[in-house]
Order: sequence, then structure tokens, then C-alpha cells
Amino acid sequence: MRTPSILILSDLHMGCRPGRTPTAAMLRPLWQGVDQLILNGDTAELHEARCVEEAEMQSRALVDACTEDGVAVCAIAGNHDPFISRLARLSLRNDRVLVTHGHTIHRVEPRPLVQGQVLEPGDESSMCTTHRLDRETLDAALQRARSLQPPPEEFDTPQTFMGSIGYGLSRPMVLVKIMKYWRNFPRWSIQYAERVQPQARVVVIGHSHRQGLWSAGSRLVVNTGSPTWPGRPWAVRITGNELSVHRILRSASEWRLASNPVRTVDLGSG
Repeated sequence: MRTPSILILSDLHMGCRPGRTPTAAMLRPLWQGVDQLILNGDTAELHEARCVEEAEMQSRALVDACTEDGVAVCAIAGNHDPFISRLARLSLRNDRVLVTHGHTIHRVEPRPLVQGQVLEPGDESSMCTTHRLDRETLDAALQRARSLQPPPEEFDTPQTFMGSIGYGLSRPMVLVKIMKYWRNFPRWSIQYAERVQPQARVVVIGHSHRQGLWSAGSRLVVNTGSPTWPGRPWAVRITGNELSVHRILRSASEWRLASNPVRTVDLGSG
């Protein structure tokens, strides 16, 4: 039996800024030819009043399009959409790949959950069963997001370069924390994997919006970035035991994976 192929996207922030963040129609070419789509946190801006209507509409359109295309969807909870899923992280390919949004990797002791929030690990079996995001589970998640509110500091961050300047001037200590996270998240990602999934060879995260690859010993950290500032989104595709990292090529009407990967990793057998 063929092992399902997987596409991983992160930090889409749908609904945030029309023209700067993608619609479901723009994203649709990305998942053609794969079996499963993982949305690795901050998929939609579900707690910003000016964004919610568009974010909900695009979330529904994405799930509906994937259903039409025969692609199973699951979502990992991010700090901007903490109620979209119960998933804190996913283990793929017999624990060789760890996927998590990344906003808690620096915490040895997790922050107490937001009221109404449930978080748990998942794997390739659960992502297509108990953690599958279909229209019914999405509508329930959107209802939770309307009635439950995370702390403002979880999503009060800039999405543009100019916004970052004003944000930094008004909150200099927060800007220092962001820069510290950018500097340290590869190391924190490795430490997180050692705590929760020591067999992981590749750690896929988002959150910081800083796309890139970092190696530490036998492990590779991949951050898939974001279409929002600094605006260089990547995607991870897993086919069989091969993991490839691709730049996303964007136009006004559609997004596609670059044909030549940035990096390819042989995950081995087992």
C-alpha cells in the first residue's frame, strides 16, 4: 500500500490583509498531487475583528476545495488560532519528522492552557481520523473561536515591515524578545525535539515567519516562513521517505511550488 504524500504549510494568516495573505483559490495549486495537507498553525486570523469574516470564509473555502480534490486536511493549533484544533504537534514517518507551530518550543514548562483549549499530540493515523479538519469540525472550531478569546499578547504582533517599525518603537522590550526568538529558535527546536520526540531527524516549525534551514548534528530544523513580513513562504513536501523543502512561487492568481527544492532529505526506512 502506498504511503500517503503530505504537504506542510504554516502561518498563512488568511483574512489578515487581502492582497498580502492568500485566498484558498490561490493556495489550491500547492496541494495538487498530494494526499494530505497539514496546516501548521496561524492558518487564519480568527481573533482580529477586522479580519474574522474573511478569515472564516477563506478557511471554509480551503477545506471545501481540499475535499473536492480528495486531500485530507488537519490543522495544528497556533497562537493566532488556538481553538482551530486540539493538535499541539504531529509525529510523521515513524517519529522521524516532528511538526509543531513553534510558539511554545522555548518553554520547558508549558504555559497554562487558555480557557476552553485542549492540546494533545497526534500522528499519521490520528491526523486523518480524530484530528481531521473537515467542514463539520471546522465549523465547530470557528464557533469556539467566536466564544473563546486567547490573551491579546498571543496575537498582537505586526504583519508588515512598516508595522514592525511602529510596533518596535512602542514596545521596545517586545521587539527584543522577537529578535531573541529569531536567534534562538533553531536551538530551542532541537531541545524541544529531544524532550518530546528524540527520534526526530527533521523538525518543521513556523511562528517566527523567518524561513530557513539549520543543521545541528544529525537533525535539520526547517522553518517554512510566512506570506506576511518578511514574506518568503516555503513548503515542505513528504513523498514516501523523501522530505523536500520548496520555495513558494506567488502570483496574483495562484501559488505554486518551485520545481527545484531548497533541500531534500532521505528519511530512510523503518
